[in-house]
Amino acid sequence: MTTAVERAIADLVAIGALAEDTPLDGVRDLVISHARSLAGLDACTGLETLSLIGCAVGDYAVVSRLPKLRVLVIENSDLTDISWAPALPLQVAVVRRDRLRDGTPLLGLATIQSLDLTGNPLDGQSRTAAAAGDSGRLCWVDDDETAEANIRLADAATGVVAYRRDGSLWACATGLDLTRVPEAGHVETTFAQLDDIAQGRLRPELLLGLDVGREDT
Repeated sequence: MTTAVERAIADLVAIGALAEDTPLDGVRDLVISHARSLAGLDACTGLETLSLIGCAVGDYAVVSRLPKLRVLVIENSDLTDISWAPALPLQVAVVRRDRLRDGTPLLGLATIQSLDLTGNPLDGQSRTAAAAGDSGRLCWVDDDETAEANIRLADAATGVVAYRRDGSLWACATGLDLTRVPEAGHVETTFAQLDDIAQGRLRPELLLGLDVGREDT
């Protein structure tokens, strides 16, 4: 069976962005979407940029075996733990709209120049650390009201997170529990609706406009 890593590399070859005979350790940039496993990723030791979009991997620690990784993007995925991050020389990390509670491993990285942790159920310690961090780097986290709403959503295992954009509150899916394309279909919402989801009064699929009862395509 073809792995998600193999599919991502094949996509690069198909569009002419990578030579077909490139060895795995010669791949520099990779985008992997909708993966349920990252098997084989640790063979891509030359990776400098990695994007994981809409994945449901569970354990992402294999990423820590990429010694040259400078830019990491993990979005709309089921990421809950990033304790492995200090093993990497990251300069940019976009870890948003996931299920991460403890962002301190990333916040403590001396090499980080830009860090986006919005759309996560970040705990108070992480938000405090972000506010007290190095003023010479860029760092984004949710306001307390949004973060606390995300914590309630995570405690109820809803698979939904919220974030602010252009002054409005938006909701989306994380991982692959609700839809095969969690990076799509973001909807404007309210805190009242988010509380209804957390309390079980509103199904996440209804808020996100998913066709309940039909297999997502």
